[in-house]
Amino acid sequence: MTIYKLPECTPVSALPAGAAVALGNFDGVHRGHQRLFDAARGLADEGKCSCSCAWTFTSPAKISPILCLTDMNAKLRLFAQYGLDYAVFEDFELVKNMPCREFVAEYLVEVLGAGYTVCGFNFRFGKGGAGDSALLSATMAELGKGCHVVPAVIHEGLVVSSTEVRKRVECGDMSGAADLLGHPFSIKFPVIHGQKLGRTIGIPTINQSFPEGHIVPRQGIYACSCYVNGEIYLGVANVGVRPTVSDGKTVNCETHIINYSGDLYGKEIEVEFYERLREEMKFDSVDALRRQIRIDIAECLDYFCTMYG
Repeated sequence: MTIYKLPECTPVSALPAGAAVALGNFDGVHRGHQRLFDAARGLADEGKCSCSCAWTFTSPAKISPILCLTDMNAKLRLFAQYGLDYAVFEDFELVKNMPCREFVAEYLVEVLGAGYTVCGFNFRFGKGGAGDSALLSATMAELGKGCHVVPAVIHEGLVVSSTEVRKRVECGDMSGAADLLGHPFSIKFPVIHGQKLGRTIGIPTINQSFPEGHIVPRQGIYACSCYVNGEIYLGVANVGVRPTVSDGKTVNCETHIINYSGDLYGKEIEVEFYERLREEMKFDSVDALRRQIRIDIAECLDYFCTMYG
């Protein structure tokens, strides 16, 4: 178990006793998850609990083979963004086979010191997922503690879920994904060395690889924003195999950061995806590729100008 104090993301030894603990995998940290955070913060603000906290897993890939929307570092950033005081990351393997009452009484209450739990209507826990939100609420009450169950969150007629977000990211519908998330879909991975072709054609780019188990947006060209050294820049990102200049096998994210120049190798750069502009294409020449990238840059700037003024 690792416990972080937010927003500093500083590791600490324990939670303050009587915390309001929101429970879940929190993949994507979407609007439904944020409703749990609102409840936990509310309990702390009302003085019913000592602080607000998110409890989740360090190893979501072990839960299922489903591709993740957010890794641990992304979750930490978003937990802090949505105003939580602490975050707890637990190894799924250590808790997956706990009997339901043991998980609540000996783990949540005794180990974590939870005074209140907050969960979604479809929360499952305990060996084989035998426990549900009703059992959690009843067991917490038996122990003299509280539980708040959040009902399904409906956004524009749709139940918000990580599954629905993944569908939109995988088909390149970034505005639809953002509607469900409440924030843009983003990645933040180290910048790696590429072929340096962008420099030679006057359009430098950064290259980022998708880690194993992480979702990859539909291949294509995207209007995006990039966070560099605390500043926000607009950019054009190519998610794909770069068929004009490569063997067409390895998918990565290659982004031109508009009006930025500098060495970013090894730095973790956050790229937010806003709109898919076109399919990835193979060009007859590097000159043709350069001309198209210039068009993509202009379309990206037009998009942000139209959307945000």
